[in-house]
Amino acid sequence: MILKHSLVKFLKTGAIPLLLITVAVRQIVLVNTAGLSPWHGGGFGMFASMDRDERRVVTAQLECESIQGVSLPGLLANAPELVQDKTYIHISTFPTDAQLQRLGKLLTEDTGNITGLTDGLNECGETLQLQAWRLIYKDGAIGYKPITQPVEVIP
Repeated sequence: MILKHSLVKFLKTGAIPLLLITVAVRQIVLVNTAGLSPWHGGGFGMFASMDRDERRVVTAQLECESIQGVSLPGLLANAPELVQDKTYIHISTFPTDAQLQRLGKLLTEDTGNITGLTDGLNECGETLQLQAWRLIYKDGAIGYKPITQPVEVIP
């Protein structure tokens, strides 16, 4: 009977604060280690951060001088014909190597939107590199800092 009373008392007074602390700590860890946007994940980082989804960018680099007419914009956000808004926001909010790989595969397989990209990559022997960046404010200047290492996508 005493154990039941203690359990009920804990659930009333301690379980909810413990759950909230767990969610907040998880969000802080994911922001600092996995690149999660502070505006997502159940934390309160949005009140102290300018790192929002619309300020994050994913860059694509394809360098191949031997093939003419194959080009990608530096910022994929400026090319809605290449990536749907929903997909782009999802990847920029929580960029992982696996998600950037999937995006790269989508870009290299969808030759209907990018004329000859797959052929160009195969002929050139080069790879497509994708990288996610976040907006930062440091020493009185605003700039971008990479969230992930460049991810190479081989078609």
